Amino acid sequence: MSRSPQPRPPVGYTGPGHAPGYGPGTAPIPPRTPHRGSPIVAPVLAFLALLLVGGGSFFLVNFLNSTVDTAAAEASLDPGTPTAAVTDPTARPTEASAPDSTAEPAGTAAPSDPPVSSTAPEEEGTPEPITVVPPSDEAADVPGALLFTRAGGDIWAASGKTISPLSNSSSTKADSTPVWSPDGKSIYFIRSTKHEVKAGKARREGKYTLYPTDLMRMRADGSKKQLVFKSLIKDARGEWFSTVLQPSVSPVGNNVAVVSDGPDGEADGVELYIINSKRGSMRKVNAPSQSTGIIRLGHNDPDFSADGKRLAFTYNAADGSAAEPRIGIHDCVTKNNCTKGKTKLIAPGFADPSWSPDGKLLAVEATDGNGRDIAIITAKGGNERVRLTTDGNSFAPEFSPNGDQIAYLKRDGQDINVRVMTLDIGPQGKITLADDRPVTSDGAVDGESGLSWYIPAKQRKTTDEAGPAASDEATVDPAVLDEAPPVP
Repeated sequence: MSRSPQPRPPVGYTGPGHAPGYGPGTAPIPPRTPHRGSPIVAPVLAFLALLLVGGGSFFLVNFLNSTVDTAAAEASLDPGTPTAAVTDPTARPTEASAPDSTAEPAGTAAPSDPPVSSTAPEEEGTPEPITVVPPSDEAADVPGALLFTRAGGDIWAASGKTISPLSNSSSTKADSTPVWSPDGKSIYFIRSTKHEVKAGKARREGKYTLYPTDLMRMRADGSKKQLVFKSLIKDARGEWFSTVLQPSVSPVGNNVAVVSDGPDGEADGVELYIINSKRGSMRKVNAPSQSTGIIRLGHNDPDFSADGKRLAFTYNAADGSAAEPRIGIHDCVTKNNCTKGKTKLIAPGFADPSWSPDGKLLAVEATDGNGRDIAIITAKGGNERVRLTTDGNSFAPEFSPNGDQIAYLKRDGQDINVRVMTLDIGPQGKITLADDRPVTSDGAVDGESGLSWYIPAKQRKTTDEAGPAASDEATVDPAVLDEAPPVP
């Protein structure tokens, strides 16, 4: 079958977000490598898993041969918490309006979301009230709600020992990379939607199909989906789009960090940008990035600290022909303005950072060329405190808001599942792995979409329960606390 001529993608970026020859419902299943790909090509792979065979929640339940037990799951929920909103489609949490501001990024009040704007898409129905109970009796009991994406492009949430759908993919759209707003009222995510460009209206020659990656927001129960940033571009040069990936929501104001190839979609790689969720504007973060002379290697995996003052990310680098990712930490000039500030790079060989609640530690992927494993490093000096896995197939760590657990993805052949490990924190800050349990067991998780965890304040552990020494760097040899060198 012949295909329409495809546009030339930006230099150095050939991901399926830029006009692949198939849609979310018709994409071939990509081969599963033994470990996560090079961080240099992470943005290229970010939506490959989204463009798999689409389907609704009932299809997924039948396909996975899971047990459906809606009544039992709902009976165990507290309807006053966001957990109930996740699994009860009738729950409708109230959202407050965010203050407007002309400062960039705007907003200084406690985080909350603006009312639905005039640019919001037509209201979508929430998925059917299906609660899937993982078959394993050893499943993790997840406090709060943990977001992840299934391979068909549907967003799901795990709460307690149940998992429930929050969005429905189709042959023309797929959702990915869900992240909680800090107040737990909203979920931000990326939607890739099929868009046909007619001949004569294309920025490149010919006619082709684009898959713009819009930043979206929905309520905690999956309702009220609305557009935050529209990536499709229509100007005198023709139609194109700005790639937007991997959102992270700041606890301050309206800041959403993403990686993007810029407002015009023409940059030679993806780097850090801040989207103002109130106005839909985009501005570049002044963090440095390495260039090979041909392409800019750029950034991935932004993650705001709990206080909103720092933005951790993967700094893609190369040592000769080998990839050598590093963790970058960008200190925002103010909590409300993270486009400016200073950046430092800490020890190489780590990627995909996730902040501990107190901001002293980072859960990361440790990469040595043979795979990915979960480790914990100090945020101040980048020193490894503990290696939690050694299988080369563990990635995408997410620190619990309680600070005593880490969720992550585990690859086993063709399958990818969500797991939760529990940490044992010693009196001197020594960290050991106490437990490791599955959240899913069917292998149908999107390996490029990541995780996001929210626990309501009333469900969080006290300081004593969580273990204050879990990230207390003062209990460690002072030699590991040396400041990282400045950016070269």
